[in-house]
Amino acid sequence: MQIPILSGIISGLGVFFRTRRYLAYTIVFVATTFLALFVSWLMTITVGTDFELALVYFFAYIGSTGTIYFGLGSFLIGLKLDKLWITRRGRGRVTEMKGLSWMVVSFAISVFLSILAGPAPLLFFAMLCWVGWIAFQAYLSTRTSLRVATLAEPKKGGVLLGIGSFIILLIGVGIIAVEALAAVWLIPYDIAGIGTIVQGLPMLGQAITNLQLQATTLLIAYAAMGLFAVVMLLAFLRYSGRGAALNIAILTIFISIYAGYFLFNVMRRTAVSGLGPVDIFMTLFFLAYAMSGIGRTVTDSVEESRARTGDFGPLLTFFLASGFFFVDSIISVSAVPGTLIGGWFQTGILADPFVLFLFRDVAKLIAFPLTAIFTALYYLTHERTERIIERAKAEGKVLTPDEVDEDISKKVPEPGKTWPSERAEGIEKGRPGHDLSAPDSDRLTIDKSRRLGKAKRFGEDEEDED
Repeated sequence: MQIPILSGIISGLGVFFRTRRYLAYTIVFVATTFLALFVSWLMTITVGTDFELALVYFFAYIGSTGTIYFGLGSFLIGLKLDKLWITRRGRGRVTEMKGLSWMVVSFAISVFLSILAGPAPLLFFAMLCWVGWIAFQAYLSTRTSLRVATLAEPKKGGVLLGIGSFIILLIGVGIIAVEALAAVWLIPYDIAGIGTIVQGLPMLGQAITNLQLQATTLLIAYAAMGLFAVVMLLAFLRYSGRGAALNIAILTIFISIYAGYFLFNVMRRTAVSGLGPVDIFMTLFFLAYAMSGIGRTVTDSVEESRARTGDFGPLLTFFLASGFFFVDSIISVSAVPGTLIGGWFQTGILADPFVLFLFRDVAKLIAFPLTAIFTALYYLTHERTERIIERAKAEGKVLTPDEVDEDISKKVPEPGKTWPSERAEGIEKGRPGHDLSAPDSDRLTIDKSRRLGKAKRFGEDEEDED
């Protein structure tokens, strides 16, 4: 029996092994990230030795080289300057040599930045990725929860659906309210002995101290959570008579559970240490989850467009993830007293690695609700109706205006008419092909049994295949 989320992750990850170029990106990411993590571990066992300084420089340059490499690729592809990054029809190993050249350029940038401005630019660059990676997780999680809800969403809301969805929404808002009260008042001030009870639980012996230490940032975090709850409540009232009410309710529950997990992480920290088993598992899970989501997106974009911009998704994912791992390694090494990297990178707020280590979880408490607000609003106003219509087209169902809500009824065919052919989509009325409803049955077609090999779109190269 297949587990949907695991099978989805596996199928999405398969995209990164279909072409040589995507596989090369994956190898570069794994190699640079593994070296950074491994060298950061070596630094913790060579404190005070002459070998430590060499490791610090190796860690800073190699760890940042991968991040800069993927950052340059994301920048060029994002600006549609893909010819500078890859070669469409090069002979031999042109693309591989161009990739190697960009790696050299990335290494040179990391070295010159450190010489001209010290380690601050490298750390700032990586911190940008760190925050971006957290926000990226929030975006993917929000999008997935909304899309899962859409699969079970009825086309039109009813009284029972509205009541049930409202109850689910209230449960989610209630969980958020309880978490906020516990984080900023009940536990840190030990109201009615609740803080003492919590500290007596396994893994939570430092709960009161940690919450007091993060009092200001937790207020900001739960202010963002409160804003999320208000926006979801208003959105629910706006869509209460439609199937989208279920999406909103499920998303609220989803975010409230995530907030609880992050709050638990804040309370359970007992020392500034390296990544524990739970941290490692969640980090790797979200990395695989993000890559699988990008993999499915890349597959869809390749099917829908001949433009060669599919590299942007993998490059952006690896850019954010490599920077995240780079910063996490710095935090882990800083936990060991007397390390050179602790004094090299720590300035201002970074001077207290304990605060920074805890702030990682509070940052997620802030990023998740804010990202969820914008993602949900975009989904409800644009993407939701498109997904329902696309599913109806794929299943061959004709939706009538009386069985769908107003948003969808504006885009369904008139009674008695069928969906227009995909071949006619995007062709203006009066232009050749507008009235085309199906392929010509007499037209010569070639199926997968042909002996001339796999079909290729314009611009696809032999060197991109496995």
